[in-house]
Amino acid sequence: MEKNQAGLSVSVFTLGCKVNLYESRQIVSQLLQAGYDAFEGLKKADIFVINTCAVTNEAERKSRQAVARCKKLNPSAKVLVCGCASQKDPIQFEHDGVVFVKGAGDKASLIKNYVEGNDGVEKLPTEYRDGEVFATNVVKTRAFLKVQDGCDNFCTYCIVPYLRGRSRSRKIEDVVAEAKTLTSFKEIVLTGVNISDYKADGGDLTALAKALAFLPMRKRFGSLEDRVITQELLFAMKQGNFCPHFHLSLQSGSDGVLKKMNRRYTAEQFFESVQLIRKTFPDAGITTDIIVGFPTETKEQFEESKAFALKVGFDDVHVFPFSPRAGTIAARMTPIDGREMDRRVAEMTAVKQALKAQSARRQIGTVQEVLTEESKGDYVVGYTPNYTKVYVPKKAVEKNKILKVFITKQFEDGVLGDIIDEE
Repeated sequence: MEKNQAGLSVSVFTLGCKVNLYESRQIVSQLLQAGYDAFEGLKKADIFVINTCAVTNEAERKSRQAVARCKKLNPSAKVLVCGCASQKDPIQFEHDGVVFVKGAGDKASLIKNYVEGNDGVEKLPTEYRDGEVFATNVVKTRAFLKVQDGCDNFCTYCIVPYLRGRSRSRKIEDVVAEAKTLTSFKEIVLTGVNISDYKADGGDLTALAKALAFLPMRKRFGSLEDRVITQELLFAMKQGNFCPHFHLSLQSGSDGVLKKMNRRYTAEQFFESVQLIRKTFPDAGITTDIIVGFPTETKEQFEESKAFALKVGFDDVHVFPFSPRAGTIAARMTPIDGREMDRRVAEMTAVKQALKAQSARRQIGTVQEVLTEESKGDYVVGYTPNYTKVYVPKKAVEKNKILKVFITKQFEDGVLGDIIDEE
């Protein structure tokens, strides 16, 4: 294969977060513009692009495995690797068939760098790159729109700031320009490595929400920190047709553990943000992440974390056992016993399940607008604005429709409903 030869098939495979997914779609966009037959997903192709993740050891292992999976699909294929795992340790991808390794910065230039022979991990950018290629959104329901990159928090357990660089935000006018190309979508998700740090053109998330208010479709923010929850932001969201769903990253309900994690809030401050949300959006869906078994977490602190999750009444909790990442402060701390870790994960998972069931019961008897996304057996599955998962009988219902649905009962990992009307 000549490096500049178009018409070849290219599979772009993504591991990790929504930011990675957006960046993979940028790569697909550039490849399509160059004449390649490019697509998302791990399917047989002439060339494979692996967009890696390193948020946990397991994610890094899966990134390495992806290379082997490519070679099984096509032993003669060329494999190009980029992303956080290759930023962290490019040598781990020195496999047969891997012809190019790039880091986490400016992934959209991957093909250009390959053609020009610029192999290697570059210095991470300090400012958001202007004039980015807009991402090709293959999913027909929600479009992801990246507005920020990098992180300045340096939580003691997290490797991401070292792999993504310092926080940098996209100009509001650039965000608006791309958003205008997404009017065929029913929903836009604003995403970034830490969008709570969004600052551009003298404005913050509130200014961004106001700038996007003209768009008719549903909009939602990705993960937020409690410190950005203000009445001004909530009002801008309400006026701008933003979904009442807030993924507020907690990590622990114990002040002692939060301090050791270098999380810059207390449990009480977090709870005050939740109360403020519910005053403005009484039916808001509030979800979170909780790390179980952080090295300094005592049994008493774990009980505090469980009790706090129940006090908040989250609609869902993503439970993560602590995973040490080399290069972070927490990786040098003494880990807790493995059996104790398993016990705590099981207990927090039980809390998660109880809270999720409680959230589902609250929806019964209500009418919700459901954006349909996928088929599962005899049902079409979609999400309400507050991110409740809803199943409706398939019948003649298609994906990418907004339905008015009467919620009848708990079902599977969400709720079941009857269609009243569709758009």
